[in-house]
Amino acid sequence: MSRSATFDRQMLETAFSEIDAVHRSLPEATLSTLAAEVVTRVANNLRFEVQPDVVPCLDEIDMLCNALLSDDPRAAAAFIENVQTKGSSYETLCLLYLTVAARRLGEWWDNDEVSFYRVTVAAGRIYAILRILRMERPIGVPDMQRAATFASVPGENHTLGITIASDLARERGWDIDLFVGLTHDALVETLEQRQPGLIGLSASGKRSLPALTRLIVALRISNPTARILVCGQIAATNLPLVGLTGADAAAHDFQGALGHMERLLDLPTGRLI
Repeated sequence: MSRSATFDRQMLETAFSEIDAVHRSLPEATLSTLAAEVVTRVANNLRFEVQPDVVPCLDEIDMLCNALLSDDPRAAAAFIENVQTKGSSYETLCLLYLTVAARRLGEWWDNDEVSFYRVTVAAGRIYAILRILRMERPIGVPDMQRAATFASVPGENHTLGITIASDLARERGWDIDLFVGLTHDALVETLEQRQPGLIGLSASGKRSLPALTRLIVALRISNPTARILVCGQIAATNLPLVGLTGADAAAHDFQGALGHMERLLDLPTGRLI
């Protein structure tokens, strides 16, 4: 069986352990927001034309939903693996199944057919599977250009640091787009339209963690090929940001951020000033 047909077991376990860390670290109200974010954005993520013969039947979707809601944390992943072994592609089947299942779960949630707790569990599993699909999907290296988009986390009032960092990066030859003061939905929509290869998110402290986590969850769905770097004072805390939020890297100072930017875009190193 080819590697593309099954999930890498270590990556699968890592993804699920990180989702568990989110559940342990964030309050219930934030978990509810994250669950709604995953279900809503995945449910609205069908942007390609689907051939009638690849649309899953209702029974299959119900089986996937029940797997996502089950006591077995690996059941849904096994279901998607089985779909992959039949030759299904990421675009036409794997994401399609999760998209339709997310819609179904949203309907069950709206109709009080499933509890808040079970939907947060299911949403976490959807997100974990999407992250595995993203990691195993061949992603081309960006075009070796020094380009990035910087943004402050919604609700963040301390934007001077990211503004200065943007100017310093430009002085070193980077093409930087900067967005500050946008709402969550406005920022996600903007970045979805632009599809940058590298996104730097600035947050000042632990109080920004719920908004940061929600933003990264949304961007992982809307910008699946982007590299995400967390910057600012939140990176100086003892929070495991790469695992907890799903970021690719974190840096609390400008020099460290530049090093990560070079690495994440696979650019030649040794040119930092």
